[in-house]
Amino acid sequence: MDNNLDIKDFFERTKDLLKLRPAFKKNYFPRKEGGEDSVSFQVWGKKEIQNFEKLSSKERKGFIRKKFKEGSPCVILADNLSFSPEIEKEAKEKRLALFRSMLSQKMCRERMKSFLFHLSPDQVTISGGLLQISGLGVLIVGDSAIGKSESALVLISRGHRFVCDDVVHVKRENGSRLVGRAPPISCNFMEIRGLGIINIKEIFGSKAVLKRSAIDLVIKLEKRQRKKEDDRLGLKTPEDYKILGVKIPQVNIPVAPGRNIATLIEVACKVYILKEKGYHAPQDIVRKLNRALSLR
Repeated sequence: MDNNLDIKDFFERTKDLLKLRPAFKKNYFPRKEGGEDSVSFQVWGKKEIQNFEKLSSKERKGFIRKKFKEGSPCVILADNLSFSPEIEKEAKEKRLALFRSMLSQKMCRERMKSFLFHLSPDQVTISGGLLQISGLGVLIVGDSAIGKSESALVLISRGHRFVCDDVVHVKRENGSRLVGRAPPISCNFMEIRGLGIINIKEIFGSKAVLKRSAIDLVIKLEKRQRKKEDDRLGLKTPEDYKILGVKIPQVNIPVAPGRNIATLIEVACKVYILKEKGYHAPQDIVRKLNRALSLR
């Protein structure tokens, strides 16, 4: 997607998403802003309008000028409210666009954040869950209903930390560092079949959750195939998992009845940490086997 965000283009892309209508009778798209970081939109609601109406005439002018000095190319008024003539006049003078939205202020802000997030080529939304296990940021992926959330819940109950469930917003930082976080609307929440939506922070406490985490390892849960021959020794290395062009080490764990997936994920993380320190158990046993055979 183009890094330059034009106000007219913004309106065309979001008019249905945000239920937008231009505040002026004639469509008015005055500015062009370059890049996501320079784009700053304000979303006002009932509280802002009520506070504005309590001000004197002089105070209103100061309020408007202060708000419009913050560099927003446009202001969106939620809850289907209308701008006062004073605000419209100042907006025209400052060359700002005004829009009205049928959505609530909260919903409008959430959808706006989601839209802006996807403008950057360094950000993407993927399906999966993100935990911090033994200091590692672990992205758990796999088919729907394979047990990702249930396994994550067991790991959280063991003291590991929760970042997000089902949907992960991933951002590339400093070239090759990937950081994941939850969408704002689902932060702290997890869906468990049979229980519905649960709040991890309320159940396990604030220490059980993180707002964001680096992604160091990907655990892929996959249905065990009878005809597929497993790598019994673990000498084969799975292909890396690619996100935004960055390769992340991947471990595949076959899922089958009777397998304790949460424990296997936990052990997979410890195995990865040992490998990073230079110890690889399969290579160790192969060396011992070769040594034993050489002595015969």
